[in-house]
Amino acid sequence: MADINLPTEADVRAIDTESFVWDDLMDGMITEVQGSVIKTVVEQLPAGDTVMLSEDMAGTGKSAKFILDNCSNGANVNIVTTDVFSDVYLTTSEYFENVANASNVYKNDISSGTRTNFNEGGDPISVDTLDAWGADPTVILSTRDLTSPPVVKGVNDLASYQRLIPNTNSVNHAGTPLADSGDLEFDCGVLFPWPVSRGFAEHELEATKTIMASMFNNLRSGGALIIFQFHLPMVNVAFWDTFNAMTNTGRFWTAEWVLNSEPDNTGHWQGAIIKKA
Repeated sequence: MADINLPTEADVRAIDTESFVWDDLMDGMITEVQGSVIKTVVEQLPAGDTVMLSEDMAGTGKSAKFILDNCSNGANVNIVTTDVFSDVYLTTSEYFENVANASNVYKNDISSGTRTNFNEGGDPISVDTLDAWGADPTVILSTRDLTSPPVVKGVNDLASYQRLIPNTNSVNHAGTPLADSGDLEFDCGVLFPWPVSRGFAEHELEATKTIMASMFNNLRSGGALIIFQFHLPMVNVAFWDTFNAMTNTGRFWTAEWVLNSEPDNTGHWQGAIIKKA
């Protein structure tokens, strides 16, 4: 079990990014400075701990490969990438090839957990959340109506929101699951929010809040949650709505802000690292 010491901006800037093993040609959202943040946290994890990378529409394997190649304990931690693994924006179908079929790297495909419904003109009108890992995977748990303003979760509902996904859904290149029982929990979570609106800004805000809440609630105590794109208004609003709700319901956390846009730290912070009490 991890007990993360939150790295500071100085710790992150002290990392020599020039020494990174890095493939510029591989698809992926991760940047070298984001890799510095990940390295400062992941290298504190004991062997056998789990890193979960939430990469919406971007689970190419580049972030997982960064950990393998650049973290001193990369071969000794479990690395799970959560995505729908669609090639709409980036090439995610080469995930295992990109991580060289490393046995400690797992693919958590959540594409069966949602269903988008379209009108006759081909425009998306709603998104169903399905009970994909329940007794009947066709059961609709909730529906987000994209033609109307979103339903905003109250403080208690947001703070307690948790999507439980069985460990058997995370498999490596050989089909071996992360574990034969239990639900996915992790010691370091990394959220890469998609940086551009897909045309449903209010719904994207609410969805991001539920992702943050679920990641925090599935994070083990003492672990850390890294959130990138923190300077973007949607991500920033989602963060404060979610973590104020956590505080107000007795779920405690501490934070460090990293990746300032200016050398003297007078600019905007582009990353947040949260430690769960």
